[in-house]
Amino acid sequence: LHKEYRRQRQMCIRDRFFMMRRISALLLLLVVSGTLYSRSNEMSLLLARLDSVLANSGKYVLEKEERIEELQGKRASALKLEDKLWINKMLYDEYFVYNADSAMAYVDDNIEIAGLLGRKDKKQEWILNKVFLLTAQGLLHEAEKELQHVDMASLGEETIFQYYDTKIYLYSHLVQFIGSRLEMVNSYHTLETELKHEAKHHITPEHPSYYSFCASLHKEYPRSAEGDSIKAKLKEIVDKSLLATRTDAINAYALAVMYYNEGDEYNYEKYLACSAIADIKNCNRDIASLEELSNMLYLQGDIDRGYVYISHCLKAALLYPNRVRVINISAVMDKLQHAYSQRNEMQEGKLRKSLRIVSILSVVLFVSVLFICLQFGKLSRSRKKLDEANRLLNLHVGELSDAHRMLADVNKELSEINERLKESNNRLLESNYVKEEYIGYVFSLCSNYITKLEEYRKNIGRKLKAGQIDDIKSLVSGNTIVQGELKEFYHSFDAIFLHVYPDFVEDFNSLLRDEERIVLKEGELLNTELRIYALVRLGINDSVKIAEFLHCSPQTVYNNRLKTRNKACLLYTSDA
Repeated sequence: LHKEYRRQRQMCIRDRFFMMRRISALLLLLVVSGTLYSRSNEMSLLLARLDSVLANSGKYVLEKEERIEELQGKRASALKLEDKLWINKMLYDEYFVYNADSAMAYVDDNIEIAGLLGRKDKKQEWILNKVFLLTAQGLLHEAEKELQHVDMASLGEETIFQYYDTKIYLYSHLVQFIGSRLEMVNSYHTLETELKHEAKHHITPEHPSYYSFCASLHKEYPRSAEGDSIKAKLKEIVDKSLLATRTDAINAYALAVMYYNEGDEYNYEKYLACSAIADIKNCNRDIASLEELSNMLYLQGDIDRGYVYISHCLKAALLYPNRVRVINISAVMDKLQHAYSQRNEMQEGKLRKSLRIVSILSVVLFVSVLFICLQFGKLSRSRKKLDEANRLLNLHVGELSDAHRMLADVNKELSEINERLKESNNRLLESNYVKEEYIGYVFSLCSNYITKLEEYRKNIGRKLKAGQIDDIKSLVSGNTIVQGELKEFYHSFDAIFLHVYPDFVEDFNSLLRDEERIVLKEGELLNTELRIYALVRLGINDSVKIAEFLHCSPQTVYNNRLKTRNKACLLYTSDA
């Protein structure tokens, strides 16, 4: 038993373990799915934003042209060489990634002005700018020759960093231009790395390009503490930026390269898109980020968007012009065109297959139409028979309708007769109710009067026996008893009438004008005027009978009725 218990317990533990593993795997799957969906949605929104910025690129070009035109106006009115030097600098900043030829004109002008002013440091700075422009245009041999004219002894600390940065830029273009010759590529890579380490000694954290420059060294210490620190700082800068300046574009591109070196394709694509947005807003025609993004979209199968992006890059490179970038762009465009050709071939194959299917469906459709036409013929014959049947049915329906109308008229007459019968029944019920109430009242009243007469007779008999003749005379001659009995009789009448018709006073007053309404005294149920119409309500319309009932003259009753009619809201010709 002990062994069996242990075995069952082990099986239970094992089942729980497997259940927990399944639940953990399911939760992990849900988390990963949610993360992938969130990332996909974020990337879709970012690429849509890039498409919008690209569609509005003409607007940014117009804004740049307006700024350039304004600066050119200032340059034309400048008289001092120092002012021209400064304005040429601003024009160069607008032109150097927008139009290399125009930028070169201002570079040459500033080299000449610096010579006239005796500013050797400025002259060396503008020679470095000239080397940058020659490199950007792909004139690498001319750039290398021009770089030899730079005198490092006359360079300031900031200009020394510019010198190394320009040489690095030149050697990176030489690597792209050389292509597949590994020995020379490795040689230039080594020189580039040495220059980066040398340049690092001449740049401070306050420099705008500090973190993007440090990021370019990331290949040499991937996943190191220093690399993670630089990446975190650069990510913070890019995420907070408006993506509107060249510095924003460079920072985003440098961050994208860091993620690429770590194998993070999502963030690589994300920050390439950010860099491209900043480049387009800045009208940068030497745009590397959009070129790399289009190549990545091609690898992901988004050929249409990739083709739009690379077309913009090619157009910008030809306008700049940049010979090295045109070569790289041509390679990407060649791949995209090849992909387009493959897709077109696939679509043509699908089209031919669809055409065959459509042909088969057309034959089936023709047979179906022929069959439907035959069915329509049968349906037409059936419809004619049905119409004839409907015609006969309509005749019968008409006869039935007439019968229904006659029946409805009879039902209406019966309903009217029933209503009249109901009214008559109601009146009979009311009359019976009144009769029952008043018969009981009359019997009770008669019984009371018989009792009172008997007491009156006995009282007179006692007084006769006692010889109280004077008391008998005073009892018979006075009308006090009659008045008391009448008062009691009216009170009983009022009580029983209001019991049968409790709303009589209120209903009666509603027929009178507001100022003429009857207000009863305290303890009074009805007055003489109301009693007259109470008797009318009971069906006694004769003034003589009403006068006899109320113990008054017929003229008094007539006058009261006339007076009441004059008080009414509407004048009646006869009593209700």
